Amino acid sequence: MGRLTVFILALAGCLSVTTANNFDCSRVTDTRMFPKEVCFISDCTRAMKEHIQHEFNAAFKYMYMGAHFAQDYINRPGLAKFLFEAASEERGHAIQMLDYLNLRGIKLNSTLNYQFPAAIMLNMPLTYLGALEEAVNMEIEVTNLIYDVVEKCSDDFHGADVFTDPILDEQHDGLRKLQGAVRGFKDLQSGQSGQGIKLAEYMFDNKMMHGDF
Repeated sequence: MGRLTVFILALAGCLSVTTANNFDCSRVTDTRMFPKEVCFISDCTRAMKEHIQHEFNAAFKYMYMGAHFAQDYINRPGLAKFLFEAASEERGHAIQMLDYLNLRGIKLNSTLNYQFPAAIMLNMPLTYLGALEEAVNMEIEVTNLIYDVVEKCSDDFHGADVFTDPILDEQHDGLRKLQGAVRGFKDLQSGQSGQGIKLAEYMFDNKMMHGDF
């Protein structure tokens, strides 16, 4: 096989990849067909639709844990406040993504069907430290999933930008604070025993309530 043949085959392969990733910018011929999906990459929008479910799952899990620690017989309002705020942030991310899909003309009524799976609460760690560590793991998982979406949207600069600014910034900031909270909680309980452990938890929760962690 000659060099020219190899070059042509390689060029054809490159062109086929490029074509697969090109924007679908077909012109609207029927003006009655609105909204119209314009200038989008199907892999990118599909990844966004799938990721929205993960954001809703995280939001629901945060709400469940927040409600648990807000109960009178547990009475950890600082952690409950933090978890409810985290739920609002994750839900806000999902709404931001839905708004973006609507901006790009992606039909939502027939393609999106999100629900809260009841099984998500099974084996939930409901200790104070367990909830903090679960929150860290949730943020790591969601952040990794966001990077997957950004990769699929690498040729759709506007789509990738929706996830990188400000969503990724908020993910990394929240993860850093959570890791600091876990470390601070463990330090406060270090060397304690009996009622000292409960007192350390109460003191840390007051810090959580005022955002001083």
